[in-house]
Amino acid sequence: MRKISILFILSLAVVLFPSDNCFTQESVEHFKNLLEDQGFTVQEGSLYLFNPADLFGNYILPSCFCNNADSPYAVYLIPEGPGQVSPNKYPWTYKLKENEAIIYLGWTPPPMVYFSYQTFIAGRFYNDSFHRIFGNLGDTINISTINTGESIEEDREGTNFNAPTIIISTPDRNTDAVLRAEIARAGFDVGIVNTEVLPSALLRLGLEHNDDELTFLFRTAFFENEADREFYTSDPPLVGYKEILVKPPYQSNFRGWVFRVTPPEDLKSDPFPIPPLRVRATGDTSELELAKTMDRLREAILKEYEGLQFSELKSYRWFEESYHGIQTITDVFGETRDTVYFRTDTFELSESGEDFAIVYGPIHSLTGKSIYSSFILYTGDIVKDLLPLQSRIMLGFLSVNSQMSEESKLGLKGSAKRFLPDDPNADLFYVWKIAKANPDNEDYCAVVPESNYERITYNELFVAFRAYIDPKLAVSAAYEEILMDKVIYFSQEK
Repeated sequence: MRKISILFILSLAVVLFPSDNCFTQESVEHFKNLLEDQGFTVQEGSLYLFNPADLFGNYILPSCFCNNADSPYAVYLIPEGPGQVSPNKYPWTYKLKENEAIIYLGWTPPPMVYFSYQTFIAGRFYNDSFHRIFGNLGDTINISTINTGESIEEDREGTNFNAPTIIISTPDRNTDAVLRAEIARAGFDVGIVNTEVLPSALLRLGLEHNDDELTFLFRTAFFENEADREFYTSDPPLVGYKEILVKPPYQSNFRGWVFRVTPPEDLKSDPFPIPPLRVRATGDTSELELAKTMDRLREAILKEYEGLQFSELKSYRWFEESYHGIQTITDVFGETRDTVYFRTDTFELSESGEDFAIVYGPIHSLTGKSIYSSFILYTGDIVKDLLPLQSRIMLGFLSVNSQMSEESKLGLKGSAKRFLPDDPNADLFYVWKIAKANPDNEDYCAVVPESNYERITYNELFVAFRAYIDPKLAVSAAYEEILMDKVIYFSQEK
């Protein structure tokens, strides 16, 4: 009977209730009241800025989890579920029953190159201990796929920036159907709704101690306007020294409203099947045709620094796929299917700047394999205060990317021309130096900065590479279609 009424309410609501995408405190409160009238328990959360370096540096987290230095993050802060006795590990992790949902009503970010929303399994209890997995639960809702209304900024009409959207994250079809019906009854347009299916077949859902903990990540990258970036990343601090400052009850902010929604007991559970994954490959291997240019670039680099000792660091795929990580209880560090991930072996740099690393490779956004690409320098130092527990800092702290103009000499573009002056493909490549000092003020030289936190050190380093979203797809290119970036380490002769 409940299932029949759900379908009836949904179809009737879409037909009878005029739609509007104007989110106000009053209209959202009306939606909340409608849910409560249906017997739902509704608790408010928040979408809040999350700075891995700050949380690690203040002794809250055991690692920075291989963050993207180009990507300001935000997370859901979610209250515990009704009747939950076992506490969550952090305010940004939460347990979810098999028919609960998290719903976001708000606006997409201002103009930028990339954004996405996604739920992850934070960790799982296995053999009586908690194991971090940080694995995605499928594909993102991203800049290419999100359903939105019209932008609230007149000069952005026709784009999905600053646009109203609704995101439902749930494992259950009946819960999703009721939420959509009440969205329509509240006067909102169901055309802006995005349902993120949480694959219950892969999860241990529930509120008990041994049930999985989830987390939600909102990624952004490369704001078009610096003032927008400063405003959008200006939340009050989430943490202080060894202290979490933002505590329940949580409140909405300029990004929108977040609610934990618990259905009444008589709403029958009807789990979604696991959605099919987006296909990565296009079959376009044109970037691999540039391998000979890559070889010539390598030879030119070695000639430029002949007389120095060198070692070529191995580049390799960084993470397992998340669905593999969930099955093998392996930490995959929040990887997303929107990008490929490569990394190198580790190296160390002296304070003098006499030894250095040269990073080189194709600019994947110019070869047509991504909307942006970057290399990021990481510290993989052991976290000494946690010994004998083996944890590494894994902070991405320095990035060079494809978005900076060639004229600025701060990005990838134009940096290979000095090595391949007569090569027509030189524009498609980059060459950068990494050192701890730059006494000659060289262009295209990234200097390891001073640490802002006593807990963060820069000794054991490595370079990682990303190439976000194949423009022909709504997901990254296939790994086998990518010509890998590389690193050569140089030092003085002994």
